[in-house]
Amino acid sequence: MLTLLKNSIENLKGHKLRLIVAFIWIITGITSVVFVSSVGNAMSQVFKQSFQTIDSKTAIVYFESADSNTNESLLTPFLSSDLQELQTVEGVEKIKSSNKPLTDVISFGDENLYNGNVSYFNQNTSASFASSLTHKYKVVKGRALNASDAGKKVVVIDTFTKETLFEKSDPIGKGITIGRLNFEVVGVCDADSVYDPVDKKFRKKGSFDNVPPYSVVPNDMYNFLSGKNIKTGAINYISVTVKDGFDIPTVAKGVANKMSELHPKLEGEYKVRDQNTIQKSTEAMTKGIDKFVLVITIVAMFVGGIGIMNIMYVSVMERSKEIGIRRALGAKPSTIMYQFLVESVFITSCGGVLGIIVGYAVTIYSKNIMPFRPIPSFNSFLYSFLAIVITGIVFGLVPAHKASKVDPIKIIYK
Repeated sequence: MLTLLKNSIENLKGHKLRLIVAFIWIITGITSVVFVSSVGNAMSQVFKQSFQTIDSKTAIVYFESADSNTNESLLTPFLSSDLQELQTVEGVEKIKSSNKPLTDVISFGDENLYNGNVSYFNQNTSASFASSLTHKYKVVKGRALNASDAGKKVVVIDTFTKETLFEKSDPIGKGITIGRLNFEVVGVCDADSVYDPVDKKFRKKGSFDNVPPYSVVPNDMYNFLSGKNIKTGAINYISVTVKDGFDIPTVAKGVANKMSELHPKLEGEYKVRDQNTIQKSTEAMTKGIDKFVLVITIVAMFVGGIGIMNIMYVSVMERSKEIGIRRALGAKPSTIMYQFLVESVFITSCGGVLGIIVGYAVTIYSKNIMPFRPIPSFNSFLYSFLAIVITGIVFGLVPAHKASKVDPIKIIYK
């Protein structure tokens, strides 16, 4: 085997241009596989992060009016008194009401943001606000909020809000009005940065980061502004947490039926959105991405394999006399076949390693221009290498078999 490898290297040295062309074929294919696989990993991570806060034991029950022209503000599909009644439904562990817009749930928006009006003298705008306990932020001026700010009306405004209200002036130490409360600006955070939980650091926000700019206030102030500490108000939907051992869709449907009994005169239907079903949909999307990556791998390997097979065919034709002489001197057909097969695998293996290196470099560079950070993995490198080696064997087998069938007498006396 070692002798065959040495002979292969010597033969390839005499055809450097052909070797370079072969490497270009392979490197291009492997680079595309590594890059697409890394992008697929990143997209899967984005989907998982989008739904990581969803409790698999929780379902959403909401009301959908039968008449789209009905003024929903006149309807009262949920009452505070309903919550106690719903606790009697078998399998219910906890019932939680929310006065957030239903669209926040249906579209999977960030429920932990409060949208309000902000003003500084005659300058007015609307902004989103987050709790310092739930959202990370990158301070670019002033200071961040800390534990001593609890109960204080202080805020770290985002750069977008800063430019709108203060333009070029320094906002630190100045007072702004959020809703009807006055807050002191103690810092400014970057509206174009988002925290990446994979790298555990901030990066520039991309088009796939569906996160609006937000300012940050202490947690108790956020609860006050958003009304989370107020038990009254219109209820837009309820969250149903199911006890262990009970079927989530069945319990949630039981809650919806109970609501229909409590409000029989309403023209419409109580519907269920099962969070566990949402997670299954996410897993299905992830599997779809994996299948897409597999298709790209097969296409890239097929194209690269065709290139290798053509190159090996040319090599067999050019070296037909060499093959005839070796056969005449007693070389077995299997030895000739192994010789060309080893050359094919050697080319694909070396090209595969180079392709992985180039693919990794392209992936790392692309994070500066992609809307999200591609995530290369050891498995993608391993699978790519194994795929290209198998490609070398499969597509090198036909030319190798052709070489082993060369008739030495016809070649020598040709």
